[in-house]
Amino acid sequence: MRASILAAIALAVSAQTSLQPFAGTWTATFKGQTQVRLELREGGGSLTGQISLGDVHVDKDGVVDVLIKPAIDVTPLFDVALKDGVLSFSRKDGNDTDRFELRLVGDAIDLRFLITPEFAAELARDGIALPAPVRLTRSPR
Repeated sequence: MRASILAAIALAVSAQTSLQPFAGTWTATFKGQTQVRLELREGGGSLTGQISLGDVHVDKDGVVDVLIKPAIDVTPLFDVALKDGVLSFSRKDGNDTDRFELRLVGDAIDLRFLITPEFAAELARDGIALPAPVRLTRSPR
């Protein structure tokens, strides 16, 4: 019994430790305007949060070259999960569900939009490059 309680405590501490580096407010800007704002809060061994994404245009390499509309509207995150050092989450966008991955890169994180093969084929038909990861930096507390 005592061993199970200690194992549960160790697991909870381990989960908190591995989630903690992701917690905080993260932003990416483009020419002084907010392109992405991501807020992640850790509590009870899990992360919750919300994201705001601007409307962008990408160049032939998938890198943002125009910010059409800055990030203003926020949407809550769901299906937040950490696996092998990669944090994944989803958000609703109208009737669609957008899926993302976060990877720690030093003091920053890279946000990658996960695209279905069908959507990738649609973008290719329209001559639109797949979006490159966006580097976000932690905002001061």
